Amino acid sequence: MNDRLLTLAFAVGALLAFYYFFIGPPQQRGDQVSRPLSSEPQPNGYLGARLWLESQGVEVHSLRHRFDWLSGAGELAAEGNLLITTIPFQRPMRRAETDALREWVLQGNSLLVVAGLFDTPEWAIPDTDTFGQLRDVTGLNFRTLPGAEPPAQSGGEGAEPEVVNLQKPLPLPKRGVLRTGGRHPLTSDVEAVWADSEYPAGKFAVISPAGSPLLSLMQDNESGFGALWLTPLGEGAVVITGYGSIFTNKLLGQADNARLLGNIAEQLLGPGGHVIFDDVHQGAANFYDAEAFFTDSRLHASSWWIIGLWFIWVLGATRLPPPAAAPAPAREQAFMAATGNFFARVIDRRRIARRMLANFFNELRRSLGLPVDGEPLWPWMRGIATLEPGLLERVEALHARVAAGRRVDLIELHNRLQQLRKQLQ
Repeated sequence: MNDRLLTLAFAVGALLAFYYFFIGPPQQRGDQVSRPLSSEPQPNGYLGARLWLESQGVEVHSLRHRFDWLSGAGELAAEGNLLITTIPFQRPMRRAETDALREWVLQGNSLLVVAGLFDTPEWAIPDTDTFGQLRDVTGLNFRTLPGAEPPAQSGGEGAEPEVVNLQKPLPLPKRGVLRTGGRHPLTSDVEAVWADSEYPAGKFAVISPAGSPLLSLMQDNESGFGALWLTPLGEGAVVITGYGSIFTNKLLGQADNARLLGNIAEQLLGPGGHVIFDDVHQGAANFYDAEAFFTDSRLHASSWWIIGLWFIWVLGATRLPPPAAAPAPAREQAFMAATGNFFARVIDRRRIARRMLANFFNELRRSLGLPVDGEPLWPWMRGIATLEPGLLERVEALHARVAAGRRVDLIELHNRLQQLRKQLQ
């Protein structure tokens, strides 16, 4: 019973270590909120816009590569395409993409930037630098106008105003409305466009760079500030909307939202051009993405299955080994046997035989006062009548085999030499 409890304790410890280092605590928000992807059927997705454009005969493409892929895409026309990108991004844009996107527009393509400025959709929380991303994509800067910040909440007369928490959702989504400010092909037959903001948002004015004309096509109904802009760029054009939710599934059918999208596609698409949805910067990519891999729910589900099966195996099929007995103390005989076995494995048997014979003859030479050179003394030993003739002949035969480089039985050689030693004493 104690073994089982100890096994359980070690298994739980290993499980906690695995969870801490490889899985970690769950994210605060996770991926429960749908994002503006052309394949997303949930309220914040663009699947409705994609299917509607396809039903009108428009060629649609889902971009799942970085922007620098556009200039070399063989499946797209060189010009006349319309790229729809939504800010804030989930996957940040790289520096090389900024120049590649600008060159792509300059050569005759168009860009529609849908940015959450006047609204803060639920997928835009937490904000990952909307203004910096807008500046990188369009070259435009935005500033907050005086009195255009989200209104403070008052706790009553004499109470200090409570600052609005921009990360706290509103009790109900706030409706935003864009109104047409004049006649233009992009806003033809468009009177109002609706948007929803699940979080507090401010009002902002665009700062146009010198030498870049910027036309305001629609205004925010509440503040009167421009909220839809058009600027030419080389042979192409850039359209920016300050509302990020107007083309999502939940709002595309509201007011004149779909008509505005249709006008933009009709006016900016060229012959053979595609409407391209920027899905890569909203998390859908064809290249390897380690962050997406480790946040994939399928990976977590597979990990828990493996952990569960391992846990069952640990508790049901394994036991801790019994304590090992202390090793017996080493004896002289065991030491000598181990040493002998070691040398017997690494030293050639013929060399051992030659050394055994040389040692035997050197013993005789020392006793007779002769030079110790290992040479045999056969004539001298034949003259000793007490020696067994057959024994001496056998030792001579073994010596001849060793001298010829042939192998002999070391045990027999040892025994024969020992018998000669006894008879010579």
